Amino acid sequence: MSDATTQGTLLRRVAAWAWIGVVCSLTLELAARVDDHVTYGAPLFGPYNMDQLFQPTARGRRGVPHAGYVKWALNGAGFRGPEIRADAGQVRIVTYGASETFGIYESPDREFPRVLEHDLNSSPAHDRYEVINAGMPGMRVGSGITYLYDIGRQLHPKIVIIYPTPTHYVGVTHPYCGRPVPIPAQAGFSFPEIRILDKIKDRVKDLLPRAGMTMFRKIGIAWAAHNEYVLEHVQPQSLDALETDLHCALQATRDIGAVPILVTHANRFSRTPRADDDYWLTGWRLQYPELQQSGLLELEASANVRIRAVAQQEHVALVDAAAEMSGDTRNFADHAHFTDLGAAKMARLLATAVEKIDPETSAPTSH
Repeated sequence: MSDATTQGTLLRRVAAWAWIGVVCSLTLELAARVDDHVTYGAPLFGPYNMDQLFQPTARGRRGVPHAGYVKWALNGAGFRGPEIRADAGQVRIVTYGASETFGIYESPDREFPRVLEHDLNSSPAHDRYEVINAGMPGMRVGSGITYLYDIGRQLHPKIVIIYPTPTHYVGVTHPYCGRPVPIPAQAGFSFPEIRILDKIKDRVKDLLPRAGMTMFRKIGIAWAAHNEYVLEHVQPQSLDALETDLHCALQATRDIGAVPILVTHANRFSRTPRADDDYWLTGWRLQYPELQQSGLLELEASANVRIRAVAQQEHVALVDAAAEMSGDTRNFADHAHFTDLGAAKMARLLATAVEKIDPETSAPTSH
């Protein structure tokens, strides 16, 4: 057999295996899309991810009315939860925060805004309260001020519960309050979404032992930070920006005629280190590779000191969720997002604070 014949045979085999690989990949991708369609009603074609729940607007990022993704569904006003009730004199409460407020790991209708509404409306206050979940994953407490004003004009809440996420201020040196709303960019070309990759990633995470997962996370962190200056401590400017934005959110809440309740940020870590802390901290730091793991915990502690101080300066109700919930791993599905149990505990803490406010006068009662 000549060299040319041998080379031709080899090329045909390579082409055949490549074609088989393409067919198998397309088959798996189609199966993933059919699975999403049957299970969640997802479109067979086009993007399907959590970003589909929100859209940029001239007023900032907003929920897409009636959008859905997996277990998450938005109502006609673009908020997670049931449809907004017609105004019949009920006390409207808005929960304002990021993914911890929106709800990530909880069972459907077990995120803390829904549980809070249920707890408040337990006899004898049947249907007196309506809780509107204005949480939006990734939203900084200072970047949603326009959002708060829009909610005030549309829904006239009596109470706004503010639950800030300190790590959103990693690397931030100036407050978001007062910045102009960014103009939405025109959507450009994007490659088709490969849905099977997320399913494979989820299966790998389920199958890998924690030591293996921690190793892969550290590799990812090292790659993400290899050209970055990694901070050992949170910058004072970041805490100053958070504090300024807290004051701004409190002012916006008062401007719309509502009473603010400020909440410290809770997490799963205690002062006494645990054997599995490294696993959870590497998962957390993967989102913020520019800050050392020890800096994450330092940021949480320092930010909560600032939150408590702002509440005292502004004479507003404070729910110290950090003091009441942090360190109890049963409350958290990861570093800071709630389990059903944690969401229920947060709801109870908030209900106690809400019940001390007289909705007729929008002021704290004497008890």
